[in-house]
Amino acid sequence: MASAIQSRTRLQIRHSIGRNSGLVTIGTAKSTVDTSSLIDTVGLAQFSGDDEINGRQVMIHTPVGSIVAGEKSIISDFAASTSDATVAPVFSAAITNGDGYEIWKTPWMIEDINDIIDQVIADITGQALQVKQSQDTFTTTNQYEYNCLSGFVGLNKVEYQSTIGTEIEIDDCDTAMTAGANVTATADSAFKKEGTASAKLVVAAGAGVQLLAYGTISSIDISQCNQVEMWFYSSVTLTAGQLKLYLDDTAACVSALETINIPATTAATWTRHVLTLANPHLDTAIISWGIYQTSDVGACTLYVDFVNAVDSLSRAWTPLNPQQWAITKGTTPYLRLTSSGLSVVGTDRLLMLTGCKIASLMSADTSTCEIDPSYVIAAATWFAMIGHAKSPSIDLNNRQALSDRWKVEMERKKPSVTFDLPSDMRWV
Repeated sequence: MASAIQSRTRLQIRHSIGRNSGLVTIGTAKSTVDTSSLIDTVGLAQFSGDDEINGRQVMIHTPVGSIVAGEKSIISDFAASTSDATVAPVFSAAITNGDGYEIWKTPWMIEDINDIIDQVIADITGQALQVKQSQDTFTTTNQYEYNCLSGFVGLNKVEYQSTIGTEIEIDDCDTAMTAGANVTATADSAFKKEGTASAKLVVAAGAGVQLLAYGTISSIDISQCNQVEMWFYSSVTLTAGQLKLYLDDTAACVSALETINIPATTAATWTRHVLTLANPHLDTAIISWGIYQTSDVGACTLYVDFVNAVDSLSRAWTPLNPQQWAITKGTTPYLRLTSSGLSVVGTDRLLMLTGCKIASLMSADTSTCEIDPSYVIAAATWFAMIGHAKSPSIDLNNRQALSDRWKVEMERKKPSVTFDLPSDMRWV
């Protein structure tokens, strides 16, 4: 069965594979000279012959200077007496004392090892499914289908928030906010989600980066909360972070304590967003809140309603009877509640979905492995050992024995990535 794992990035995994197979040299530049001279009197001192490492690929993986992390080149000349490797093409900036580098023995390239890592993850996908849980969907009156299954490959439990212990109203949005430049703020009693009105903002084209509007409230202490919920509507599609929610203990949000990205929002759809507070311990006397535009989204109309703070740990969850929900399959799968299911859950109730997802491939050196890295390292080392088997440049002793050893280690580690599939899993 799957077990707890240590977090490892692709960079760390690749370096482990290289060390296990004897294919990599990892070190730190010891001098700053120019864009083509990699000098390391420690890491490269092991090579005693001139031109010994010519043709090998080199990458600066952790620069301290101006080289962009991940830049690669090829060693064109090596002077053993000075541990100086000349690269061509040259790097975009001078190789700097302290730059972390890696050099791979031909015929292997860094791209080869990255591809092997992804092959290993892809090959074990069916056995290494990951638990996935989401809490970002609220029920709506007379809506039975919900587009909330992104990333799920299976779903086995639907729960709804039956009670919550800590919930503090920030603003009911029944009165108009105070508008910024090129913004008109009103209270709209005809288009709302809660109470008597919603806060409406008509934003003109060219409003630019600014606080679009703010609301003034009586001082409240939300330091015991960790999330903010808000109904939000936009006439245009928004990407995450184009707008921010501000919370402040000074008037008019002039020095916001919280500046939280508002998630991506589909156009012309009321969405109940759940935002995580960054500094709840400071939020002891909030007297203003606002909507800030970080990049000009153009002319649009925004509505905000019922902004409140909650302690997510105080939520109580009740499982929904499996007969009261289903998965509607298609180009976009939907969670479908039966009429009795929606009746039991009620309106404006947060759902918690539990199921599984496939492990993500590692698209960057900073990507974190979602399955046991020790399995990935063992399997990828075995792949690397059997790859390029006929290359004349390979000089590893006991290659077959080492390859067999890592295959055994791979099989030994395989149970650590195995997912115990619930019997009631429904596939998306």
